[in-house]
Amino acid sequence: MNRNGAVLFQRWILVGLCLALLATIACSKKQLQPVQQDDPKPMSSDATHFDGGTYCVQAIPQGLPVSQAIHFSNRENESDGSYRDFETDLSSDKLDVSFHQRRHSTEIDQPTSHPEVDMGSAHIPAGTITVADGYTDIFETNHYTRSDPHRWLMGTTLVPEDGTPSGLFISKPRVTKVGHETINGFETDKYAIDTTQQTHMDKVALLMAGQLKDYNITGTAWVAKQPVCILQYQIDYEEDRTDGSVQKVHYEGGATRK
Repeated sequence: MNRNGAVLFQRWILVGLCLALLATIACSKKQLQPVQQDDPKPMSSDATHFDGGTYCVQAIPQGLPVSQAIHFSNRENESDGSYRDFETDLSSDKLDVSFHQRRHSTEIDQPTSHPEVDMGSAHIPAGTITVADGYTDIFETNHYTRSDPHRWLMGTTLVPEDGTPSGLFISKPRVTKVGHETINGFETDKYAIDTTQQTHMDKVALLMAGQLKDYNITGTAWVAKQPVCILQYQIDYEEDRTDGSVQKVHYEGGATRK
């Protein structure tokens, strides 16, 4: 996990603690109310809110073999010039994931390359590191086959965990359904994400955990109806830190049939 990932992970732990504390305080003040026996409604793409954590780059490979190859692209660009890019190709029985990360170089970074190494329980993908103009670029290529269920599962979870804005939705930003669209043959529901009208009380958990003055999440996501998963998105995140600095991150992802 890189430095930014570690910081985000720590923040989300603190967010959880803050939310738990706020829930405890609220429950202690709330009077008992009669229980309403409403029929439970499962979460779906028709709900006003969606969890923001289920992506088609994972859900489709984990389903039945596809009859037509699909290419997924997931990219994260930061305002300091660094970025991470995942390009994934799925066929009926193969999954190929190419990863490219650019970050600011450190004193210990050195250019190198190594071939793919398969030691059974341990697998090292082929990779190359280049260092130039103050940046370090890391390239890796991973290959998975459906005949190896353990590695196939690993491959399907790689991009959602490291290459999507799923972490932003832990704070439950305001999400509104705004329409329907057909995207590359997929029927989707279209959602708008916008926290700019939320108050600091709505954002208090992440503001406290991240020691931020403010933050905003804006953008659009298209959720496929079958399976229910985020097929395409364009999302911007901006945070104003208490030290006066500002961080901006742009996330975009999509899928095309080949």
